[in-house]
Amino acid sequence: MQAVIRVVRSVGWTLIVAGCVVLLYVVYLLWFTGLETVTEQRDLADRFQAVTEAPAEATEEATEEPDATVEVGDAYAAMWFERDGERIVHGDVLYVVEGTSVADLKRGPGHYPDSAAPGQEGNLAIAGHRTTYGSPFGELAELTDGDTIHVVDRAGTEWVYAYREQRVVSPEDVWVVGHDPLETGTPTITLTTCHPRFSAAQRLIAWGELVGPAA
Repeated sequence: MQAVIRVVRSVGWTLIVAGCVVLLYVVYLLWFTGLETVTEQRDLADRFQAVTEAPAEATEEATEEPDATVEVGDAYAAMWFERDGERIVHGDVLYVVEGTSVADLKRGPGHYPDSAAPGQEGNLAIAGHRTTYGSPFGELAELTDGDTIHVVDRAGTEWVYAYREQRVVSPEDVWVVGHDPLETGTPTITLTTCHPRFSAAQRLIAWGELVGPAA
């Protein structure tokens, strides 16, 4: 009988320890990765500000070829979401990094290097985490008709996209970041994130269409 009790106690303590390990891991994912991203976002903000405040000659050159001087890992754009003039999805301005590797997306939303530049013909595609590393696209599913997506390019121009629709697809559906995913012929923005929360089984896609530069 004593042996049985010892076994039950041993199993019980093992389960408690395992539960604590899982809890600590969840805390790490949701809290400490967010702190890491806050630091990275500050760095990207400084880099982006340095670019947008560069002398006029450099800005004009960058405008001619928006992607020419952007290296993977560098600050690419700034973005935010609005509804009736109020910021939604994420409370802060999000600084977009060039690239969508695991390391890139730890820093913030990432621009697909082969996709269009802000405000240009084609499809501007940006990926972002939904639950970790600051959860930049944590509330992406809440976008609805009338919402707008604002993107500032490296020349300092603010471009406005009107939210159009969203869809859940498989990770293999790479057409969503293609040149014209909605087949409208209109410049488009595509935002991609994991679905459902805490899983990478599928992808949540949100699309918007270019309205033009901000008034």
